[in-house]
Amino acid sequence: MSRILKEYEKRPYTVINCAMSVDGKIALPSGKQIKLSSLEDFKRVHELRNYCDGVLVGINTILTDDPKLMVKSEFVPSQKHPIRIVLDTNGRTPKDAAVLDGKAPTIIVISDKLQSKDLSFKNSEIIYCPSDSNEQIELNELMLILKKRGIENLLIEGGQTVIYNFLKKRLVDELYVYISNCIIGGTKTPTLAGGEGAMSIDDIIKLELLSYERMGDGVLLQYKA
Repeated sequence: MSRILKEYEKRPYTVINCAMSVDGKIALPSGKQIKLSSLEDFKRVHELRNYCDGVLVGINTILTDDPKLMVKSEFVPSQKHPIRIVLDTNGRTPKDAAVLDGKAPTIIVISDKLQSKDLSFKNSEIIYCPSDSNEQIELNELMLILKKRGIENLLIEGGQTVIYNFLKKRLVDELYVYISNCIIGGTKTPTLAGGEGAMSIDDIIKLELLSYERMGDGVLLQYKA
């Protein structure tokens, strides 16, 4: 990491990390994730995970890719696995999901509207959180909860709707984008930021470029959000 993550008083210091093709795609048109990072970038990502207290993804990432969200020993000799956090408004996490393997703490965040359904998932904790007008987890409230639980540095790894919502609500401090030297194409292929998108020029999310460097066969961009 080229910068040191720092603590905030009311919410975690939040970093988005994403790899995309030259045309901004983060997966195949089917939604299936593919490896876009170079070996050097994988090492950087796992070092970033190892530093952070929590790593967060949305339920679609769980359903499509079934990631473990662990720190691999091949990249970091001494691992400190972050708490795995899944935004799962409607409680759809599969019972055999990799994040429920018990190898690191896992939190499933579900809408408080489902509290009466008595949901349970093995090797994990459920946090019931208010949902917003779009029936998605209220992120401002969630960030307060995570901060109170000792998560000082939070890493967001997808997917496209989660990334856009965090950026839109100004809950992000830094954004790392690795650009792979390939084109994927497809008008409906997942991109770095999904959601409803900007409705006007005033809705466009402005970033400040902090650094850029060649990494393996791609380029790493670092932004201040």
